[in-house]
Amino acid sequence: MLSEAVRLAAGILVVLLPGFSILLVAGVRERLWLAGLSAPLTTGFVLLVSLLTGVTGLRFGLLTALVALVAVLLVLGGVRWLVRRRRPAADPAVPAEDPRLRTLTGRAGTAAQVLGALIAVAGVGLGVRMWHKGLGSWRTPTQEHDTVTHAVLTAFTHFTGKAAPWQILPIDVVHDTNVQFYPPGFTDICALLTDIFGDTMLSLNLTTVVFTVVVLPLSVAAFTAAVLRHGRLGRGWVELAAGVAALVSVQLYRPGIAFAHDGGVLPNAAAMTLMPGLVAVMLVLGKRHWGRAVLVGVAAAGAFNLHPSALTSVALTTVAAMVGLLFTRAGRLAFVRALLPLVLTGVVAVVLIVPDVLALLRLGGGTVVDAPANIPGSPLAESAKLVARLPYGGYFDPSGTMGQLVLGLLGLAGVVATLLSRRAWPLLTAWLFWAAVMVSFHYSPNSGFGATIGRYYYRVANRLDTHVYLLIPPLAGVLFVALGLLVVAVKARNPIPARLRPAVAFGLVVVLLGVLTVTSFRGYMNTGALSLSQRYATPQFVRYNAADDAAAKWLHEHAAPGETILNSANDGSTLLYVDYDLPILNIVPDGHSPIEDNITLLAKFNDFPADPQVQNILRAKNVRWVYVDSSAPTVGTDGHHWTGQSTFSLAPGLSGLTGLPGLTKAFSSGTVSVYRLDLPQTPPRG
Repeated sequence: MLSEAVRLAAGILVVLLPGFSILLVAGVRERLWLAGLSAPLTTGFVLLVSLLTGVTGLRFGLLTALVALVAVLLVLGGVRWLVRRRRPAADPAVPAEDPRLRTLTGRAGTAAQVLGALIAVAGVGLGVRMWHKGLGSWRTPTQEHDTVTHAVLTAFTHFTGKAAPWQILPIDVVHDTNVQFYPPGFTDICALLTDIFGDTMLSLNLTTVVFTVVVLPLSVAAFTAAVLRHGRLGRGWVELAAGVAALVSVQLYRPGIAFAHDGGVLPNAAAMTLMPGLVAVMLVLGKRHWGRAVLVGVAAAGAFNLHPSALTSVALTTVAAMVGLLFTRAGRLAFVRALLPLVLTGVVAVVLIVPDVLALLRLGGGTVVDAPANIPGSPLAESAKLVARLPYGGYFDPSGTMGQLVLGLLGLAGVVATLLSRRAWPLLTAWLFWAAVMVSFHYSPNSGFGATIGRYYYRVANRLDTHVYLLIPPLAGVLFVALGLLVVAVKARNPIPARLRPAVAFGLVVVLLGVLTVTSFRGYMNTGALSLSQRYATPQFVRYNAADDAAAKWLHEHAAPGETILNSANDGSTLLYVDYDLPILNIVPDGHSPIEDNITLLAKFNDFPADPQVQNILRAKNVRWVYVDSSAPTVGTDGHHWTGQSTFSLAPGLSGLTGLPGLTKAFSSGTVSVYRLDLPQTPPRG
């Protein structure tokens, strides 16, 4: 278990340390900024390093990243020294505290801050325990299909040192050709971890866990602190609410667990965890905070590089939250002061995402997919109930009968507390916006307000609904602090002695949170671990298993350099490339490769004895080995598949191979077989 902890610690350092150190050297010391911007700024730093290596031809990797980080820190330190010599730095944008709430000073204030930190750490610990239970080990590979691409892309960057947007992803990893755009930010980070451990699957899991159970709690804690600062609450209350939000965040089924279970959309899940933190720092940007605005712009571009939809989420949530600033005079002043720095943030972000956008336009079609919704419409009343029911849905709960009702009610109670306290208007307006989007989308998924927003999320309910989930932890934080304020701040007819009120308030928060944790939250975490186990520890279907490991090791020992392996990426054959850098032909799980010759082989390789076209392709690609798993899992297709089917499993051309001339079974383990191919010297006529 110690080694598992060390691996996780390394993952945390890779994801947080670059951004954290840049913020410190830039003179940023506020905990809100450090919590909300460290991880996003790391993604921005990784983007800049990938652009540098892509332009110069340098190798992207851990050593390059470390050298670049040291250089950035030296430059930032020098610039800051020069600026401070010329003029003093601008003060942080922290609204003045309400004098009526200065009860949490001295020991009470310190106790509240320590308690908030302990609650947050407990939440992270519970999240780590849940994910480790669901995975069994940080090394356990997921069986989902999108992660095939993530593993191959991570290995490609690790082996080749190529990480820039225009270099990702070559469909032909053997010859580095036929590049199709795929957002590389997530797998670039995974590749840095692979440089440390030499294990791609381990790196994928560590990066996923760090974003889900470390970055997300920090992110929602920062957002909670930002909205309560604008509510003019004392610092002790802010930290306490942030700690509650952090603990609640690890209970959320979306984004992390749901995205890992349904498709393995890991980059999108990671990008979504950054959204609250980015919105938080944008809410507290102040007048003349030009340097900070640049850093936020770099971070926003990094989030886009993780998954393009992240920037849409950040922009829409920021606008919705800033509407809430207009409800108070102090908020309107903060709104005006933040405008010009936010413009600079936007300019920096747009400039830095240009390489991604150009790569998307040139390599990926360049348009938002106007896909039909993946759900039917529901009656308005049923759609509105979803905000409270928070059903699991997806492949884990197809009927939608299970849900996180307590979390939904906790969020709604937080909405009421926000209205009554009138201290978190930005949170309320952000929640109202995304709740309206969610209800509208489920009511009319292909037209109307929700469908228009949903277009930027492929009209997939799972991705769209996540925004409401992400606002529940801050709402819970506001609710618990509102309860504490009732104990401390209300003086009329309050039987509790004034000196004991903070302790009673803290005790109330701990007791309520403890009861929730050992009852409802415990059930949610067990359900989350069960959902994860269906793709990791005890999978419902198998793409990778010990037979694939054995076959990959055998081929690594027997395949000569330059000998290509015909495979179907829907089985465990991609381990040949991921683990050993062996030349495989296919990396697209559903077999719908843009390389026509690859499709021809998948469709009719078993015709090679009499088909000159197939033999010519095999010779041109120097195919000497064929990898087949007779029990490959079933994966859905895009509806335009060359097989004419809506699902894909075993490629037609890889069936019925026994007894074909020139094809000899050289290795077998379980359902996996490896054949040696010896073509005749001349192809058949015809």
